[in-house]
Amino acid sequence: MKKSGGLQADHSKTSFFNDGNQLFTQLTQQNLQFQDQGSFQMKYTNRVTQINIQLAENYLKITEEVLKFENIQQKSYKYILIENACLRVVMNSETQQLGIRLSKNGQQAEFYGTNLELVEKLKKYVIQSEFQKKYHIIEKIGSGYISSVYKVRHLLSGQKFAAKIVEKSTLTRSSTLEKDCFLNEINILRQIRHNNLLKLEEIYEGEKNIYIITELLEGGPIEHQILNNHYMEQEKIKVMHTLISSLHSLHQNNIYHNDIRYENILLKDSQDLQTPCLINFGKAMQIPSKRSNVTSSNHLDQEKIINLCIKRDIYSLCTLMLTIFTKKVYNLNQVVDELLMKNFQYLTRIEFMGLCPQLQRFFEMIFTDRQNNKMEILTCEQILEFDIFRIPQKPRNSKMFIAQQLLPILPRRMSKFIPTQENKDKADQSANSIKLPPLNRGDSTSVEKSFSSSPKSVRLLSSHLNKKTKKSKSILRKQLLNKML
Repeated sequence: MKKSGGLQADHSKTSFFNDGNQLFTQLTQQNLQFQDQGSFQMKYTNRVTQINIQLAENYLKITEEVLKFENIQQKSYKYILIENACLRVVMNSETQQLGIRLSKNGQQAEFYGTNLELVEKLKKYVIQSEFQKKYHIIEKIGSGYISSVYKVRHLLSGQKFAAKIVEKSTLTRSSTLEKDCFLNEINILRQIRHNNLLKLEEIYEGEKNIYIITELLEGGPIEHQILNNHYMEQEKIKVMHTLISSLHSLHQNNIYHNDIRYENILLKDSQDLQTPCLINFGKAMQIPSKRSNVTSSNHLDQEKIINLCIKRDIYSLCTLMLTIFTKKVYNLNQVVDELLMKNFQYLTRIEFMGLCPQLQRFFEMIFTDRQNNKMEILTCEQILEFDIFRIPQKPRNSKMFIAQQLLPILPRRMSKFIPTQENKDKADQSANSIKLPPLNRGDSTSVEKSFSSSPKSVRLLSSHLNKKTKKSKSILRKQLLNKML
């Protein structure tokens, strides 16, 4: 069991995430809605005080009753920007009470109370330690330029997650741009909240590595699932609506992905097309950033950049959806660049003439000058109002879906009634007993001798007699005509 926080080494000064700021700071964001988290004891600079903690996004508000002159009590307020603060669970050696320690750049404070659920609310913003004591690595599932991704299991809950592991030495040797992309991705993951956007769980830092824990997406790339299976247009339209809705959620938070491609769209469940997730926010931008102050001088420049980012995201996503509907593979970067230069003749109407009328109109509005001449920019919110998303969607026939999925592995011929071995033997015996009557009645073998009571032989015999009767009647007609002539 952990002892008092003072007996544990504080690594906040040597942390990769140390930005040089102290633990207590000034409140820079306005209109924050703080929620009460309960009463705690705060131990700071060897002084223990009773405080109240409130939480709003990535800020802690600490309220303390201070005794002033003439026994008048006044409230004092402190603020902690918990983003990238180091957190450890500690125990008070005197009261044996559990608590947490927050530290930044060597400055630390300990908080003891009964509401340990506060840790769950903070873990997305803070940097924790001792990854190996909380997670077990199962297998490697991917790799990138500066990182590797592993499937891991939480030791207490047994739940599986994805862990993106980055070597700190690699980050140290990397360029400033790569470091900024790494920190930018973490900053954006902390802000997004949508079922179809990658969910960040928590972050750990060890002596050699940094561990980013996210939800596990086991459905694989959406490209493989859709292009390798047969889905109706209505189902693909639902996928398109889901992805545009998730992109709309990003844009509402002034976040622009800037790297939408098939590799960055994964499914949570391979059997559920309603679970696609946008991942990889290393190249994403937030304009304006929460940390920047917008002035009138740079407002126009930011507006131009925002319009460009919105167009790039929409053109990229809709080009991928066009591939899903038409099964044609396009050079994504080239298509998007041409559209950004307003070359609306690059993708002609021939590309989507084979689709249903509603889809044709949809892609005409995106890729041609039909809609682009009416307004400077087309947003996700406007696209979600298109007629294609108002068509009532029929529920999928699950039996048909299962049959389509199983069709490649089933035998080519299937019978509803499979005969038993006894019936097979009887059928073979009856087939062997059939003897066709001779065509010439003058032969020594008569029809009566060769006749079998089998139904098949009766049908064959009747067919043979009908043919003979028709032939004899035609001969008589010819003879009568010859006599008359």
